[in-house]
Amino acid sequence: MSTKRKAVFLSLAVVCATLVVSSYIPDKSIKHEPVAVVELFTSEGCSSCPAADHLLTETITEAAKTNRNIIGLSFHVDYWDRLGWKDPFSNHAFTQRQYQYGEYFGLNGAYTPQEVVNGQQEFVGSNRAKQSSGLASALSHPATASVQLTIAAPSTTTRTVTYQLDGELTNAVLNIALVSKTAYTTVLRGENAGRKLAHNNVVRVFQTVPATTTGTATLTLPAGFDAGNGAVVAYVQGQQKLDVRGASQINLLKE
Repeated sequence: MSTKRKAVFLSLAVVCATLVVSSYIPDKSIKHEPVAVVELFTSEGCSSCPAADHLLTETITEAAKTNRNIIGLSFHVDYWDRLGWKDPFSNHAFTQRQYQYGEYFGLNGAYTPQEVVNGQQEFVGSNRAKQSSGLASALSHPATASVQLTIAAPSTTTRTVTYQLDGELTNAVLNIALVSKTAYTTVLRGENAGRKLAHNNVVRVFQTVPATTTGTATLTLPAGFDAGNGAVVAYVQGQQKLDVRGASQINLLKE
């Protein structure tokens, strides 16, 4: 091969190698991984809720298999408690949180089961088509913030969570939820009497703190809480538009 032809061949090889390498350069514009936070407002006293509980369980399970960044939360409200069955996971603070969404969405009142995706879409929690559409929309664009969590050495009654936040934190808060990853209840009275209900990511403790780049929060474990079945979910949320900007989940104990 002539010297000239060798030079041309080497030049082409360099160009081809450059093209191959460049094809693997990550898109730096996608700084934060898309995430969908699904908040389900539910109650064991509501006969329409088990279908929504099941759909959320199915969604969380499928997301883990397909590596979709979907985080589910079950908030058990308390306004059903007076109608025959007191939900053991109900909390008036969760009812108040649902009222906040109701005002934002311009609803006439609260209802169960209600699902909210990234603070921007609400619908009946058992509506599979609406949920699928909401998740697709939430995961179609990058998050605007990121959340990194670590759990300090455990005590018998508390867990201290250290967080690091990045991205759009202006006019935002950090919601921190201690959850039971699975929970089962045999309902004795009320609309679901005789049914054994299953739940996922049941919120047991919920705190809201200012969204700062670093910080800690101490969560008090409920009586009888199983740390091996526990996790912490934290998500950045706008204070006015209630938009979820980023989220993360970590188990209390290493697997």
